[in-house]
Amino acid sequence: MRSSIAGRVLSVLSTIAMSIAPVATALAIHTSVVRAQDKPSVTQAKVELTTDPSPAQKGSNTVRIKLTDPAGKPIIGAQVTATFFMAAMPAMNMAEMKTVMKGTYKGAGVYEAKGDLGSGGMWEVTVTAQKGGKTIVTQKLTVKAMGGA
Repeated sequence: MRSSIAGRVLSVLSTIAMSIAPVATALAIHTSVVRAQDKPSVTQAKVELTTDPSPAQKGSNTVRIKLTDPAGKPIIGAQVTATFFMAAMPAMNMAEMKTVMKGTYKGAGVYEAKGDLGSGGMWEVTVTAQKGGKTIVTQKLTVKAMGGA
C-alpha cells in the first residue's frame, strides 16, 4: 500500500513539474522580449560639438554637432537640438538667457544650427537627438563664449 501511495505522489509531482516548466519558459521569454523592446535602437551616441567662430562669441554663432553610434558610424536622419542656457545673475542685473538651435543635416553625421548668444560667459548646452520618435542621446556640455554682457 505504501508503494502504491508513493507511486501516486511521484506521479502527481511529475505532472506538476511538467506543467510548471512551460510556464516558466513562457515567462522568461516574455521578460526578455519586454527588455528588448524598452531599449532604444541606438543605446548611446557620441556627441561632438564645435562652434564657428571658435571659441563661441556673444552674438551670431554656427554650431556643428557630430553624432556617431558606439561603433563610430555616423548617425543620419536624426532631429538634433542644441539648447544654450545661462542662469540669471541678479548681482549683474542679468536675467536668465536661453537660445534653442535646431540642427540641419549636412552629411557624415554632422548637423548644423545657427543662433545668437546674448552674452559672453559660460553657457550650459544640452544636445538632444531623436530618431524614429525616440530620444537616442541627451548630453550636457559647457561652452565658453567670448564678449561682454
